[in-house]
Amino acid sequence: MRITRLSIANFRSIKALELDLNDTTVLIGPNNAGKTAILDAVRIVLTRRWGQRGTGFTEYDVHLADEHADPKAPPGVSIEIRVEERLAGEWPEALQQDLDEIVQTDPVTGKTFIILRASCAWNETAGSFEPSWIFLNAGRAPLVGGSARRMNLERFWRYLPVFYLGALRDVEDEFSPRSQFWGRLLRAMEIPPALDTKVQRVLDLLNKKLLQADPRLAQIAATLSSATRVAARDRDGSVDLRLVPLKSWDLLSKAEIVLRNEPDWPWLPLQRHGQGVQSLSVIFLFQAFVEHLLTELYEADSAPVLALEEPETHLHPQAARTLWTHIKALPGQKIITTHSPYFVQHVPFRDLRLVRLTENGTEVLSLPLNFSARIPHVAALDAIVAKSGGQIEYDRAAELLTIHGRLEEQRYRDLLTCYGTHAERAVIHGVLRDLRDRALLFIGDDELRALETFARRIRGEIFFARRWFIVEGQAEYLLVHAMARELAYDLDEHGVAVIDAQNNGNPAIFAALARALAIPWLAVFDGDSAGHGYCQSIAARDFDAAFVAVRCRTLAAGDIEAQMLADGLGAELKTALTAVGVADAASADQAALLDHLRGHKTAYAAELAAMMRGNSALVAQMPQAFRDAIADLRGLA
Repeated sequence: MRITRLSIANFRSIKALELDLNDTTVLIGPNNAGKTAILDAVRIVLTRRWGQRGTGFTEYDVHLADEHADPKAPPGVSIEIRVEERLAGEWPEALQQDLDEIVQTDPVTGKTFIILRASCAWNETAGSFEPSWIFLNAGRAPLVGGSARRMNLERFWRYLPVFYLGALRDVEDEFSPRSQFWGRLLRAMEIPPALDTKVQRVLDLLNKKLLQADPRLAQIAATLSSATRVAARDRDGSVDLRLVPLKSWDLLSKAEIVLRNEPDWPWLPLQRHGQGVQSLSVIFLFQAFVEHLLTELYEADSAPVLALEEPETHLHPQAARTLWTHIKALPGQKIITTHSPYFVQHVPFRDLRLVRLTENGTEVLSLPLNFSARIPHVAALDAIVAKSGGQIEYDRAAELLTIHGRLEEQRYRDLLTCYGTHAERAVIHGVLRDLRDRALLFIGDDELRALETFARRIRGEIFFARRWFIVEGQAEYLLVHAMARELAYDLDEHGVAVIDAQNNGNPAIFAALARALAIPWLAVFDGDSAGHGYCQSIAARDFDAAFVAVRCRTLAAGDIEAQMLADGLGAELKTALTAVGVADAASADQAALLDHLRGHKTAYAAELAAMMRGNSALVAQMPQAFRDAIADLRGLA
């Protein structure tokens, strides 16, 4: 059992949001964009304690359009989750029977699902925000009768328990008897009666021996016994000084983790290790809890949901990179937030969700396999779905049309024709246009696999960038960074990622990726056949020709080396080549100089970039296309 879709309305920074969730979903984005709000929404819909008075919703949980908005005005907060089978018949029979009153079956796919909505609105009579939880049918109408009984909610929560680990994971709390994992693990430990009796004898004997070791300890106990005489008055009390735990449970409650990093190093309590090790220990404590106690405390078929903030906290880059493999292997469904480009490097593209705060509230962008829209059913639609070969699906109960991959032009026109005489034709055609446009953003698995291979080095960086500057190679990468710095627009400082596309894949895939993730971009290519070919390949990705002409610039003289020679930088380029060990660079003619430059691209570019530092005259001679692009990056949207 896992959550496949999360729908949130009017909650904190979220005005309206539909979010598909995978087995592991990673939320990335700047601070205060809404990532924690998404985690809290999952916690709210899956736990009752948020509905208790004094610990539930407040006016600060209601989305406010502006500073004058009234949080007590309707409609209030709404959070929905859809829990669905991957394949028909996947859920165990015991689970289906236990949740029979709320489980529903899709008549087309045969898959069963459950939809739960948590709502909260201001109750004028009660003078507080009143939460409620209801189960819905496929059409998102409330279930009634026996399906609305409170016991169904309690049962459902037992099958889908949620656990939260914040970014500030404190081992003092998490490994204490009162913690959600450690304390329950300790309390579940069973000591056989015979062993418990033996332990008690050993504890008493050890305590006696320790007291006898120094007479002052017994004297201290005798002095403290005066407290019982004063309190009890007419009865004699006594004090026993315990230097070891009194009972076996007290012994267990003081259990702690000790570890060492090397075989010959000393053992140290967990609290004495670095913050990175402490943070990781709490994460793996969750795994131990699930593996050893989840089914005992919940149900045999329970599937945990872990809401985890910043698992990379306090870890060095290499550890953060390898952490993904361990996090993915944790039991249950994971919803994770991260600020680490190193952690993101190994996360599959389709598991990433880019969270942004816009003027419309929190928005989430991703690389989905399919795209959906709600439109009413008409008879003509059935034939189009049947002929699509599975590319188009329609859920009549939910009135949900789903497109797998791109929507071909002819099928799009067929869909428009279906509703040509419908009373709400204009509205439906608008919905279909939006669906077609969103489906244009589709990127296939083959292209993403190529990016997994070629772009791993830069993948973490580019997903956290505000804008992209696409260039051809490493030489351009070095030169544009140097130019931008001297032009008072440091690219790193302003969140611009420079992508040397030749080393990381085809430029067209980065343009398509930027469009899908709503990341503004510019590109500068060589003016040769390869550079013009890149522009054409980008245009072939359904980009408007005028848009491509604005966003893609080419060098008039050919490649970057030819362009710099045409711009009068021959002397500087000879100096750079000489500095990197090209002996005859100073005497080389134009043709030989070009050959040397093209044969030592990265080396001369690094030297020329260093020569630009503090040299505004040199920067002013650099190719105009690059300098114009750097200027246009300011405020690019």
